[in-house]
Amino acid sequence: MTAELPVFFPGQAPVFALPATVLLPGARLPLHIFEPRYREMTKRALGTDRLVAIALLKPGWEGDYEGNPPVYGMATVGQIIMEQALPDGRFNIVLEGLVRFRVGEMVQAKPYRVAKGELLHDRIDPLEEESVRTRALHLHAVATRLSVEDFSFAAAANRALSAGAAPGRLADLLADGLEVDASVKQKFLEEVDVGRRLDAMVAALKARLAGIEEKQRKQEDGEPWQWN
Repeated sequence: MTAELPVFFPGQAPVFALPATVLLPGARLPLHIFEPRYREMTKRALGTDRLVAIALLKPGWEGDYEGNPPVYGMATVGQIIMEQALPDGRFNIVLEGLVRFRVGEMVQAKPYRVAKGELLHDRIDPLEEESVRTRALHLHAVATRLSVEDFSFAAAANRALSAGAAPGRLADLLADGLEVDASVKQKFLEEVDVGRRLDAMVAALKARLAGIEEKQRKQEDGEPWQWN
Protein backbone atom coordinates (compact mmCIF):
# COMPACT_ATOMS: atom_id res chain seq x y z
CA MET A 1 0.00 0.00 0.00
CA THR A 2 0.99 3.64 -0.40
CA ALA A 3 1.55 5.54 2.84
CA GLU A 4 -0.48 8.70 3.27
CA LEU A 5 -1.45 10.90 6.18
CA PRO A 6 -5.19 10.73 6.91
CA VAL A 7 -7.15 13.86 6.04
CA PHE A 8 -8.13 14.08 9.69
CA PHE A 9 -5.22 13.59 12.07
CA PRO A 10 -6.49 13.08 15.64
CA GLY A 11 -3.67 15.12 17.19
CA GLN A 12 -2.14 12.14 18.95
CA ALA A 13 -0.32 8.95 18.08
CA PRO A 14 0.93 5.76 19.74
CA VAL A 15 4.64 6.02 20.51
CA PHE A 16 7.06 3.20 19.75
CA ALA A 17 10.21 4.15 21.67
CA LEU A 18 13.43 2.58 20.37
CA PRO A 19 17.01 2.83 21.69
CA ALA A 20 19.01 3.18 18.47
CA THR A 21 16.59 3.86 15.63
CA VAL A 22 15.43 7.09 14.01
CA LEU A 23 12.76 7.02 11.31
CA LEU A 24 12.93 9.90 8.85
CA PRO A 25 10.06 11.01 6.60
CA GLY A 26 10.04 9.00 3.38
CA ALA A 27 12.21 6.22 4.80
CA ARG A 28 10.99 2.68 5.42
CA LEU A 29 11.63 0.74 8.60
CA PRO A 30 11.08 -3.04 8.94
CA LEU A 31 10.22 -4.06 12.49
CA HIS A 32 9.67 -7.34 14.30
CA ILE A 33 7.05 -6.75 16.99
CA PHE A 34 7.38 -9.15 19.91
CA GLU A 35 6.87 -7.23 23.17
CA PRO A 36 3.29 -7.65 24.47
CA ARG A 37 2.71 -3.88 24.76
CA TYR A 38 3.81 -3.25 21.20
CA ARG A 39 1.80 -6.22 19.91
CA GLU A 40 -1.24 -4.50 21.41
CA MET A 41 -0.18 -1.19 19.86
CA THR A 42 0.20 -2.81 16.44
CA LYS A 43 -3.20 -4.52 16.60
CA ARG A 44 -4.80 -1.21 17.54
CA ALA A 45 -3.02 0.66 14.75
CA LEU A 46 -3.95 -1.93 12.12
CA GLY A 47 -7.58 -1.61 13.14
CA THR A 48 -7.61 2.17 12.82
CA ASP A 49 -5.40 4.59 10.86
CA ARG A 50 -2.24 2.40 10.87
CA LEU A 51 -0.21 5.29 12.31
CA VAL A 52 2.68 4.87 14.77
CA ALA A 53 5.21 7.46 15.95
CA ILE A 54 8.81 6.27 16.18
CA ALA A 55 10.74 8.09 18.92
CA LEU A 56 14.39 7.74 19.96
CA LEU A 57 15.04 6.94 23.61
CA LYS A 58 17.31 9.35 25.45
CA PRO A 59 20.58 8.06 26.98
CA GLY A 60 20.09 6.19 30.25
CA TRP A 61 17.01 4.29 29.10
CA GLU A 62 18.53 0.92 30.07
CA GLY A 63 17.45 1.14 33.71
CA ASP A 64 13.78 1.66 32.89
CA TYR A 65 13.16 0.13 29.48
CA GLU A 66 10.13 -1.83 30.66
CA GLY A 67 8.66 1.42 31.98
CA ASN A 68 8.49 4.71 30.13
CA PRO A 69 12.01 6.18 29.88
CA PRO A 70 12.29 9.65 28.32
CA VAL A 71 12.28 10.08 24.55
CA TYR A 72 13.51 12.95 22.40
CA GLY A 73 10.94 15.62 21.66
CA MET A 74 10.96 15.12 17.89
CA ALA A 75 9.65 11.88 16.42
CA THR A 76 8.25 10.76 13.09
CA VAL A 77 4.71 9.59 12.47
CA GLY A 78 4.81 6.63 10.13
CA GLN A 79 2.19 4.40 8.59
CA ILE A 80 2.21 0.60 8.49
CA ILE A 81 2.33 -0.24 4.78
CA MET A 82 2.95 -3.99 5.10
CA GLU A 83 2.20 -6.44 7.87
CA GLN A 84 2.48 -10.13 8.64
CA ALA A 85 0.62 -11.50 11.65
CA LEU A 86 2.40 -14.52 13.12
CA PRO A 87 0.54 -17.41 14.84
CA ASP A 88 1.94 -16.61 18.30
CA GLY A 89 0.78 -12.98 18.26
CA ARG A 90 3.98 -11.39 16.99
CA PHE A 91 4.06 -9.19 13.90
CA ASN A 92 6.44 -8.31 11.12
CA ILE A 93 5.65 -4.86 9.78
CA VAL A 94 7.11 -2.21 7.52
CA LEU A 95 6.58 1.38 8.56
CA GLU A 96 6.98 4.31 6.17
CA GLY A 97 7.79 7.70 7.66
CA LEU A 98 5.27 10.41 6.82
CA VAL A 99 5.92 13.59 8.78
CA ARG A 100 7.80 15.02 11.75
CA PHE A 101 5.92 14.93 15.04
CA ARG A 102 6.71 17.16 18.02
CA VAL A 103 5.95 15.00 21.04
CA GLY A 104 3.76 16.69 23.61
CA GLU A 105 1.79 15.46 26.60
CA MET A 106 1.57 11.72 27.15
CA VAL A 107 -2.13 10.93 27.42
CA GLN A 108 -1.65 7.19 27.93
CA ALA A 109 1.19 5.31 29.59
CA LYS A 110 0.02 1.70 29.66
CA PRO A 111 0.13 -0.76 28.00
CA TYR A 112 1.93 1.53 25.52
CA ARG A 113 2.44 5.26 25.30
CA VAL A 114 0.16 7.60 23.39
CA ALA A 115 1.26 11.22 22.96
CA LYS A 116 -0.45 14.36 21.87
CA GLY A 117 1.67 16.27 19.43
CA GLU A 118 2.08 18.64 16.53
CA LEU A 119 2.82 17.67 12.95
CA LEU A 120 5.73 19.68 11.56
CA HIS A 121 6.07 20.08 7.82
CA ASP A 122 9.14 21.27 5.94
CA ARG A 123 9.76 24.99 6.21
CA ILE A 124 11.29 27.05 3.39
CA ASP A 125 11.76 30.80 3.67
CA PRO A 126 10.07 32.30 0.57
CA LEU A 127 13.14 34.48 0.09
CA GLU A 128 15.35 31.37 -0.08
CA GLU A 129 13.39 29.25 -2.54
CA GLU A 130 15.92 29.67 -5.35
CA SER A 131 18.81 29.13 -2.94
CA VAL A 132 17.18 25.95 -1.65
CA ARG A 133 16.87 24.57 -5.18
CA THR A 134 20.53 25.34 -5.82
CA ARG A 135 21.61 23.70 -2.55
CA ALA A 136 19.52 20.63 -3.37
CA LEU A 137 21.34 20.29 -6.70
CA HIS A 138 24.65 20.58 -4.86
CA LEU A 139 23.58 17.88 -2.40
CA HIS A 140 22.56 15.68 -5.32
CA ALA A 141 26.02 16.08 -6.87
CA VAL A 142 27.89 15.34 -3.62
CA ALA A 143 25.70 12.30 -2.91
CA THR A 144 26.29 10.98 -6.42
CA ARG A 145 30.04 11.26 -5.93
CA LEU A 146 29.95 9.57 -2.53
CA SER A 147 27.78 6.73 -3.83
CA VAL A 148 30.61 5.81 -6.22
CA GLU A 149 33.19 5.70 -3.40
CA ASP A 150 31.10 4.24 -0.56
CA PHE A 151 29.44 0.91 -1.31
CA SER A 152 27.48 0.95 1.96
CA PHE A 153 25.85 4.23 0.92
CA ALA A 154 25.34 3.46 -2.76
CA ALA A 155 22.04 1.56 -2.70
CA ALA A 156 20.27 4.04 -0.42
CA ALA A 157 21.72 6.97 -2.34
CA ASN A 158 20.58 5.59 -5.68
CA ARG A 159 17.04 5.13 -4.36
CA ALA A 160 16.99 8.66 -2.97
CA LEU A 161 18.49 10.27 -6.05
CA SER A 162 16.13 8.48 -8.44
CA ALA A 163 12.99 9.33 -6.46
CA GLY A 164 12.66 12.86 -7.82
CA ALA A 165 12.01 14.02 -4.28
CA ALA A 166 11.52 17.59 -3.12
CA PRO A 167 14.63 19.15 -1.47
CA GLY A 168 13.58 18.40 2.10
CA ARG A 169 12.62 14.82 1.33
CA LEU A 170 15.86 14.31 -0.61
CA ALA A 171 17.86 15.34 2.46
CA ASP A 172 15.82 13.00 4.67
CA LEU A 173 16.25 10.00 2.37
CA LEU A 174 19.99 10.54 2.10
CA ALA A 175 20.29 10.94 5.88
CA ASP A 176 18.47 7.66 6.31
CA GLY A 177 21.01 5.91 4.07
CA LEU A 178 24.05 7.28 5.88
CA GLU A 179 25.68 4.90 8.37
CA VAL A 180 25.93 7.20 11.37
CA ASP A 181 24.92 7.05 15.02
CA ALA A 182 21.22 7.45 15.79
CA SER A 183 21.99 10.65 17.71
CA VAL A 184 23.28 12.19 14.46
CA LYS A 185 20.15 11.21 12.57
CA GLN A 186 18.11 12.66 15.41
CA LYS A 187 19.71 16.04 14.77
CA PHE A 188 18.67 15.83 11.11
CA LEU A 189 15.17 14.93 12.20
CA GLU A 190 14.97 17.94 14.48
CA GLU A 191 15.82 20.39 11.68
CA VAL A 192 12.60 21.51 9.98
CA ASP A 193 14.25 24.30 7.99
CA VAL A 194 14.98 22.75 4.60
CA GLY A 195 17.90 25.04 3.74
CA ARG A 196 19.73 24.25 6.96
CA ARG A 197 18.99 20.55 6.58
CA LEU A 198 20.45 20.54 3.08
CA ASP A 199 23.57 22.32 4.31
CA ALA A 200 23.98 19.83 7.16
CA MET A 201 23.65 16.89 4.79
CA VAL A 202 26.21 18.33 2.36
CA ALA A 203 28.65 18.81 5.26
CA ALA A 204 28.08 15.24 6.50
CA LEU A 205 28.56 13.70 3.06
CA LYS A 206 31.67 15.78 2.35
CA ALA A 207 33.17 14.70 5.68
CA ARG A 208 32.48 11.07 4.81
CA LEU A 209 34.00 11.53 1.36
CA ALA A 210 37.09 13.23 2.80
CA GLY A 211 37.62 10.32 5.17
CA ILE A 212 37.42 7.81 2.34
CA GLU A 213 39.80 9.82 0.17
CA GLU A 214 42.29 10.08 3.04
CA LYS A 215 42.27 6.29 3.50
CA GLN A 216 42.79 5.83 -0.22
CA ARG A 217 45.70 8.27 -0.17
CA LYS A 218 47.37 6.41 2.70
CA GLN A 219 46.91 3.11 0.91
CA GLU A 220 48.45 4.49 -2.28
CA ASP A 221 51.37 5.91 -0.29
CA GLY A 222 51.96 2.58 1.42
CA GLU A 223 51.07 3.88 4.87
CA PRO A 224 49.46 1.45 7.35
CA TRP A 225 45.76 2.05 7.93
CA GLN A 226 42.74 0.27 9.34
CA TRP A 227 39.06 0.06 8.55
CA ASN A 228 36.96 1.80 11.16
